[in-house]
Amino acid sequence: MEKLMSGFALVFLAAALSSCGTAIDVPIAPEAWANPNLLVDRARLNEIRRAAASGHPVLAPAYADLIRTADIMMAASPEPIHGPLEVPGFFTRERETQRRITRRLRNDARTAHALALACALSENRQYGEKAREFLYAWVDNLTIPKHGGRWWHWPTPWRRGDTPIVISYSFPAFIFAFDLLRGEDILSDDEVARFQQWLGPYVDYLGHQEFYKNNHHNWQVVFLLSAAHVLQDEALFKRAAEYYRRGIRGQIRGDGALPRELWRRQRSGTYTLMALEGMVQAVHIAEKHGIMLRDLQSRGGGTLEKAIDFYCDYLDDPESWARHTNARTLNTPAGTSDWGYIFELPYRWWHNPRYLGYMQKRPYGFEVERCYTLDFATLLFAE
Repeated sequence: MEKLMSGFALVFLAAALSSCGTAIDVPIAPEAWANPNLLVDRARLNEIRRAAASGHPVLAPAYADLIRTADIMMAASPEPIHGPLEVPGFFTRERETQRRITRRLRNDARTAHALALACALSENRQYGEKAREFLYAWVDNLTIPKHGGRWWHWPTPWRRGDTPIVISYSFPAFIFAFDLLRGEDILSDDEVARFQQWLGPYVDYLGHQEFYKNNHHNWQVVFLLSAAHVLQDEALFKRAAEYYRRGIRGQIRGDGALPRELWRRQRSGTYTLMALEGMVQAVHIAEKHGIMLRDLQSRGGGTLEKAIDFYCDYLDDPESWARHTNARTLNTPAGTSDWGYIFELPYRWWHNPRYLGYMQKRPYGFEVERCYTLDFATLLFAE
């Protein structure tokens, strides 16, 4: 009997180890740490330039849209937060405070990225100087992350508020801007060191894997992968990629549904979109560093491709899709292409002609509805 119990214990241990998985152990090539190499690399920038100069029917207007946007931004001024980043929960009485903080952070981060991208593509250093102004206004004024208070209706242990998720879905745009500016030699060695030092406390704050595997977990991965690139920290990069692999095990159902987003009922479509935006960026960034994630399967056999296809059903027929949520109404886009920016990367990967129908509103530029950090998706990823 003792031997039998010992056998059961070994089986249980093996199953537990299998569920955790082995660490992703793929050597990252030295050139992967070059700048830029997050959303775009030097080869892609050159490709976009050539296509825009030749009048490419998609990339030429997308490039023109970027330059128009950057020209408007040249008259803007950053609005950094002075002191710690302390974000209360959205589903609390402090919702308006959460919105105000988030709006300032996201707007300036995305502005810095747009200007840096305009600099890298046009080779106009004035855009780069303006991007640096926005970036370092925050580096020089925002200090450390702090818990923002109770998150929704959870008891005392959940005291972080929305500070973690706001970092996760806002800071990558700052990091994308840094990646481009460093690649264009806009930044001095001292500025590079200052940015890396500023980023450190936020990496420490978000370094431990989120317990609950939903869109928060996906955005944590995006932030940590991006930060690891800036810090050239291979161990952190692999740990973040491993977080992604663990996360999708229970996030994607066999039919492609994201059950923890469906629980949001009338908001299930928007939260599914939010989760997918994080997932596709995480996969893209990891694969630019030689770690392939796009075809990983969940415990139920779900994949990212199936999740994208399941989301197509939402855009095609929200009323039928609502049966998965027990919601009477769903938050839907005005047209199926309004949220089509999410399909640019999946189309490059799988060339599913179905996706083209959702990508008609081109170019997807700045401030696309429901977009967090995939601004200018058409310019960055269109073939």
